Amino acid sequence: MPKVLPNNKRWPRGGKMNQKRHIDMTAEEKANIATCTGNKDEHPCKNPVFRCSECGNYGCDQEVLDKCTEQGFKNGKCLHCGATGTRIPVMKDEMVEFIALWEKEVPGIES
Repeated sequence: MPKVLPNNKRWPRGGKMNQKRHIDMTAEEKANIATCTGNKDEHPCKNPVFRCSECGNYGCDQEVLDKCTEQGFKNGKCLHCGATGTRIPVMKDEMVEFIALWEKEVPGIES
């Protein structure tokens, strides 16, 4: 395997390439991203919330299935439609809109 330099931002980490990393986000972006309200290992999750651009599913992204009660993605793969590479960060002011849209389009699914 070729050597990867630590400052290389294009290395394929978990099959995700060229995604904006947390360290590259501006202070304003970090302050305005919605945080997960689910429970992970008996404590609040607080990970960033993403939405799927294909089906509208929303939730945090975890490496293990059923890690969080509000999980919507597993390693970048949508748990509703199975699409990969469709994660879009949700801002705090947009969160209520996405929850209402999701509940309207997918009856019987509660957040």
